[in-house]
Amino acid sequence: MKKSVESHQIIEELVAAMLGDHATARERHMLRESLRGLVRLAKIEQVMEIKASVQKLAGALESQSARRRAKAILIAQRLPGLLEQAQQEFEFKH
Repeated sequence: MKKSVESHQIIEELVAAMLGDHATARERHMLRESLRGLVRLAKIEQVMEIKASVQKLAGALESQSARRRAKAILIAQRLPGLLEQAQQEFEFKH
């Protein structure tokens, strides 16, 4: 199994490939920090997407639960009338 390559190694390879040996320390530093900023931004975006997905899933579960509760309340409100009607039908049949 291969060891995963860390982002700082990839950044250093990109800096070397893009600037070569002729770049100044300042140029290398600026590119390196820009790439690190992009990596941080990507990580934050990924976390935000995960949180949004979890919230969406939790919201779907909550709305499903809310629908069940509303249905139960409606049935409970209609239940006395249904029971009375069933009782009358039972009494008339016997």
